[in-house]
Amino acid sequence: MFGLGKKDKDSKQVRIEHRGQHTRASRTGGVSVRGEQKAGPVNLTANSSKGLRASTRIANGTRVALQNGRFQLIGRWRAGPLGFNLSKTGVSASVKNKAGTFNFLKPQYSSFKFAGVQLRGKKAAQLQLIYMLIVASVISAIFGARVLVFAVWLIALPFLFLSDLVIGFVRGARDV
Repeated sequence: MFGLGKKDKDSKQVRIEHRGQHTRASRTGGVSVRGEQKAGPVNLTANSSKGLRASTRIANGTRVALQNGRFQLIGRWRAGPLGFNLSKTGVSASVKNKAGTFNFLKPQYSSFKFAGVQLRGKKAAQLQLIYMLIVASVISAIFGARVLVFAVWLIALPFLFLSDLVIGFVRGARDV
C-alpha cells in the first residue's frame, strides 16, 4: 500500500507510506523493522524505532506492557459511539459521529471532517459542538413532532369514536 496523497475508493485520505508484514516506511517516521514472538501469555516485540516491548492482556480492552524499561497501562473501551481511553497521559472520553470525533476531556484531540477537509484541535472541537447541537435540535424537532401527532391522535380518538356512535344512532333512528 503506497500512496501519494491520493484518496482510496471510499474517499479516505491515503497516507504516504508503505506497510509490509514486518516493515513500515513513511514520509515522517522513516523506515522501521519489527519482529514479534509470543511466549505464553506475553507478547514480545522488537521494533527498530520504538525498542523492545513485552506486553500482555489483563482484561478485555486492557493491557500492561514494559517498553524500554517503562511501565505502560493501556485501556481502550467502546460502547457504540462512546469511547473511553486510559493511557500514560491520563484518561479521555469521546463520542464518534459522521463528522468526526469529539473528545470531552481533551477537546484538542477532536476531529471534524467536512467536504473532504479534515480539521483537528480546538477549531474541530468548536465545529463538533455546533454539529452536535444542530443534530440534537433536528432530532428533538422530529421527536417533538411525533409527540404532537400522537397527542392529537389521542385527543381525536374519543371524538372519532363518539362521532361513529352518533352516526350509527342517527342511521338507526332514520330506519325506524
